[in-house]
Amino acid sequence: MRIAIFGTVGAGKTTISHALAAKYGYLLFPEPIEQNPYFAAHYHDMAKDAFKMQIYMLTARSQQLNEAQDLQNVIFDRTILENLIFVETNHKLGYINDIDFKTYVDFYQTVIMAKISATNPFDLVVYLKVSTKKALARIKNRNRAFELNLSDQYWEILNSNYDKHFTILKNKFNFVVIDADVDDVNVQLAQIACAMQNIKSKNN
Repeated sequence: MRIAIFGTVGAGKTTISHALAAKYGYLLFPEPIEQNPYFAAHYHDMAKDAFKMQIYMLTARSQQLNEAQDLQNVIFDRTILENLIFVETNHKLGYINDIDFKTYVDFYQTVIMAKISATNPFDLVVYLKVSTKKALARIKNRNRAFELNLSDQYWEILNSNYDKHFTILKNKFNFVVIDADVDDVNVQLAQIACAMQNIKSKNN
C-alpha cells in the first residue's frame, strides 16, 4: 500500500510515518530537506528565497514520486499534495510576490496535479488534523531555532490553509482524518490500520 502523511508542522507526521514504517516494514520517503541548499537560510529571511525554496521542494518531491512509481509498500512523510499550501501561506504573508505566485500555481495545477490526478499515486492519505494551539505547543517544546523564528501568525495561516486544501482534495483522494491533538501514537496507528484494512477489503 502507498500511504501519504498529510498535515501541518507540529502535527506529528515524522513520528507517525516512522512508526508506520517500523510496524509494516514499508519504505519511508522522508521530507527532502537535508540536501535543500535554501533550507537553513530560508527561515532567517523568508522573503529572500521563498520562491526558490518552494521550487526546490516541488522538484524533490517529484523525484520521490518517480523513484517510488514501481514500488508498492511505501510511506511519504509529507507529499507533493501539500506544496501549494506552503506557497499560498508564503504569498499571503508577502514572502512570494504575485507574479511568482501565479507562475507557481499555473505550473502546479497544469503539470503536477494533472499528473497526480491521472496516476493517483496514493492508496491512502492520512490527514493528521491538529489544532494550531497543539501544533504550536509541540513546535515550542522541540525548540528548533528555525521554527521558533517564525510568528504564531505564520503557523495559524498555514494550519488554516491545510483545512482549506483538505476540503478541496478530500473527494479526489482516499483520506482518513486522524485527531492529531491526541499524543498516543498507538491510538493513531490503530485508526490508520483500520483505514488500511477497509481499503484492502474494497480491493478484494
